[in-house]
Amino acid sequence: MKKRGLTYALVGLLMAGCSTSPAAPTPDAAPADSLESLARKTPKSPTAPAPAPAPAPAPAPAPTPAPAPTAPVGPSTAQVRADGTLTVNGQAMFPMGFYHVSWAGDAERRMRDMHAIADLGFNTMNSTMFDPEGDLEGYRKLLDAAQARGMKMLVEDFNETSIRTFKDHPALLGWMVADDCNRLVSPEELQRRSESVKQLDPNHLTYTSMAISYASSHTEYFGRADAVGNQSYPVDGGDPLNVVYPMMTRLVAEASAKGTLPIANLQSFRWENGRYPTPAELNNMTNQAIAAGVKGILYYTYLDRTNDLASYTGLNDELRRLASEVKVLAPALTEGQRTELPAAASNRQVKAHMWTYGSRRYVQVVSLDDTVSQSVKVQLPGTVGSLQPLFAERRNTLTLQGTTAAGTLAPLSSQWYELR
Repeated sequence: MKKRGLTYALVGLLMAGCSTSPAAPTPDAAPADSLESLARKTPKSPTAPAPAPAPAPAPAPAPTPAPAPTAPVGPSTAQVRADGTLTVNGQAMFPMGFYHVSWAGDAERRMRDMHAIADLGFNTMNSTMFDPEGDLEGYRKLLDAAQARGMKMLVEDFNETSIRTFKDHPALLGWMVADDCNRLVSPEELQRRSESVKQLDPNHLTYTSMAISYASSHTEYFGRADAVGNQSYPVDGGDPLNVVYPMMTRLVAEASAKGTLPIANLQSFRWENGRYPTPAELNNMTNQAIAAGVKGILYYTYLDRTNDLASYTGLNDELRRLASEVKVLAPALTEGQRTELPAAASNRQVKAHMWTYGSRRYVQVVSLDDTVSQSVKVQLPGTVGSLQPLFAERRNTLTLQGTTAAGTLAPLSSQWYELR
């Protein structure tokens, strides 16, 4: 699907205009391989362990998770609001799940992995059809099973036969019309494909994916499909981990200008001869993307020809926790107002945001430093009586000090609080 390299010689010129973070090694404009291939990279050393946290403040009562959409008995509709939020049957949804390169297995494996993804708490799967006609029966069974699990499916196919067959299925979310679109198809071809699908199925998404770089955000590709994924795979991929935030910020800005759904494509795989992200790295990349304002997350990948999360279970606990936490946050992420907060840090590698949703105010603080702890002060808005950890089982090291949240933020740390 996706893979990008890095040209360190361009860092100084490009970084200054594209990110408020201190200069860090940044990627060049060229994406690399397609969905079905993986580049050969040299592994880096594992991230240094974080220092022991300070005692955590008393947790806030757990917020109520977003209710699961009621399963329709007939066709569903998936649309994108003007603010870039996905709605399914008129209800806001934060799609979160996995790519599945299904040809790396078979129909039985595809079905088993769909159930495994649902068991982890996710709500979306982007999967391949083996053949637009020969796989109709098998894919219908997959959709039926997905519907029973409350899962939505993005179909990596846009053949007329497939569309006519499945366009009324309630588990359908949409159609992937191009991968690596900025490398493999022209903007005009992307729009032609999207329009062709929409003529047959106006009630579901068209989706494409690409790799935005510091050199170009590929503006000309936005507004051609309903949803755009942006690929960021830094672990052993040639980029620093903190590339996720500025690149997803550019995705959100471009999508906002065209009313497009911005989806983060994040790394859950290992490059050939490389390693999988650690749980801490996975958490940090996810929180960087959320901080940037994305409206959905698809991890690449659960399965392809060199990666298999059914066999490698080292990320399962973290994936399960992330899915559970995003379910709690989803109403604020889709319906709330996001505001960046002033934040000072000893290494200047921190981002802080607040989501206001009804009477709730959630604050997220994310370290963009993967090696060094930072002393942090976040300026809080208005009157704050208490700063309550939103997820008590996580490391929570900031305390309320006057009108600021202050303390030490460990490398890769992402912390959530509720203001009261």
